[in-house]
Amino acid sequence: MRKVNQKAHGADLVALVEKAQLSDRDRQVALDAIRAAERFTDAVLWVKEKVASMGNWFLKPSVKH
Repeated sequence: MRKVNQKAHGADLVALVEKAQLSDRDRQVALDAIRAAERFTDAVLWVKEKVASMGNWFLKPSVKH
């Protein structure tokens, strides 16, 4: 692993994997892991947005008897 702190996102990561000296199998595993991570983060963000949009529904004052 390199000791250089480097921030890379999305297409930058794919480009780094493509440039790296990897076997075809290792490259495919790395790209699959990146895609799986992107799908996971998209799902987490979707859930966060849905919960945020339902926040007002949960915070409605209850009817007191």
